[in-house]
Amino acid sequence: MNDNKTEEVRSTINKESWISRYSIFVGRINEVPIYINFSFAFVFILIAWTLSSTILPTIYPGLVQSTYIIIGIVCAFISLFSILLHEVGHSIIASNYGIKFQKIVLFALGGIALNPIEITVPKKEIRMAFAGPLISFIISGLSLILWFIFFQNRMFITQNFPIDGIFFYSGMINLVIGLFNLLPVFPCDGGRILRSFLSYYTHDHFKATIATIKIGMIISLCILVIGAAIALKFSFVSGIWLMLVAFFLMRVSKLNYNQYQDLYS
Repeated sequence: MNDNKTEEVRSTINKESWISRYSIFVGRINEVPIYINFSFAFVFILIAWTLSSTILPTIYPGLVQSTYIIIGIVCAFISLFSILLHEVGHSIIASNYGIKFQKIVLFALGGIALNPIEITVPKKEIRMAFAGPLISFIISGLSLILWFIFFQNRMFITQNFPIDGIFFYSGMINLVIGLFNLLPVFPCDGGRILRSFLSYYTHDHFKATIATIKIGMIISLCILVIGAAIALKFSFVSGIWLMLVAFFLMRVSKLNYNQYQDLYS
C-alpha cells in the first residue's frame, strides 16, 4: 500500500477532526503536547454538579454544601488526570518504539493520542494499546486499597470531610476507564488489540482493520440499544449518556471505515 497515501489519510483524520480544532494547549508530558477540548468543560461541570448535588449528599448526609462542592470538583479533576495518565501510558510505550505522538487531546468522552505513524507490527500495537488500560487498572487498584484502609481504620477522616469517598471515586472511575477502553471497537484500545490479533493471523493489516471496524460498529449498535433500554426503564440520564457514547463510537468507526476504504481505491 502506498505509504504517502496512508500518511495523507491519517493526516486528514488528525487535522480535520473537531476534536483537534476546538482544543487549547495546556502543557507537555514526555515531550508530547497536551490539549483539552472545549467539550471536556461540560463533562467537568456535569461530574462536579452531579456528585455535589445528588450522590454525595445521599452517601454522606449532613455536611455543609461547600464540602459537597469541593469534593465534587476534586473528583472532576481526578477524572481529568485519570484520562490523561491513561493516554500518557500509550505515549511512554510508543516512545520506546521511537514513535512520538503529535498530541494528546482530552475531550468529553475520554482522550485520544494522535499518532503520525501507523503501527503494523501486531505485538508492538498490542503492547502500546494495553498500556493505557494497565495504567488505569493500577491507579484503580491503588485507590481502592487506600479507600479500604481509610474506610476500615477511619484514618485522616473527619466527620466534615470524608476523604475515603474521593479514593473510592478514583478507584471506580479508573476501573471504568480501563474497561471501557478495552471494548473491541476501533479505534479504542480493545479495537486495536483485536485488529492486531486479526492482522497476526491473516497477515493483512488493512483487511484486519476493516474487519475490526465492522465488529466495532455492531458492538456500538448493541450499546445504543442497551442505553435506550436503560433510559426507558431505569435511569434516563445514564441511558442518554450511554447512547451518546454509542453514537460517538459509531461516528468514529464510520469515519475510520471510510478513510481506510480509500486506501484500497
